[in-house]
Amino acid sequence: MNTLIRNRFGTDEIEVKRDDLSKVTVVKYRVFELIHLLVEQYGYTTLNAITCADWIEEGHFAITYMLTTRARRHTFMVQTMIGREEAKIDSLTMLFPQAEIMERDLHEMYGIDFPGNGNLVELSLENWVHTPPLRREFDTLAFVNELHDFREGRDDNLDVKAEMKRLRALKKAAKEAAAKKEALKTEEKEEASQPSAAQKESGHGK
Repeated sequence: MNTLIRNRFGTDEIEVKRDDLSKVTVVKYRVFELIHLLVEQYGYTTLNAITCADWIEEGHFAITYMLTTRARRHTFMVQTMIGREEAKIDSLTMLFPQAEIMERDLHEMYGIDFPGNGNLVELSLENWVHTPPLRREFDTLAFVNELHDFREGRDDNLDVKAEMKRLRALKKAAKEAAAKKEALKTEEKEEASQPSAAQKESGHGK
């Protein structure tokens, strides 16, 4: 199968990750042709997920369709790239109805359009008018500081990075203290098991 895909779709980006997991990357305009091939000829009848990774430095999103065989013995990850500026790829709902909610999630979180999906309405966010929150240019801290003042003046309004660093330092110090304490106990036991000078002289330490 891998040889057929390599020759037919002109890609060398086929990776066997495990005995039960493979990954292939193809150009956007042929991704659905490949998915149909996997479904119709090789029995990949279950769509487990559609995922997205934001490769902002390269100016595109990596969209991955995870397909599994009917017997659940093998999963194929079919990946393609779409531009970030006009993030759009056809809907897969005609082949897999369950793709509807997966595409709704990616539409909401990344701002990707899926022509053919007629239900790209709010899923988790309500009245969201800002940058899609999982795009890497979205600044979560700036968003919270600008729109929410519910933490202002509270004792627990801490810098998260600084607080995590402080807690790690405390944990490390506690671990080192425990190790020193254990070493001291071991040393004291060893000393207690040794005969004293008086015992040695009297021969009781033998």
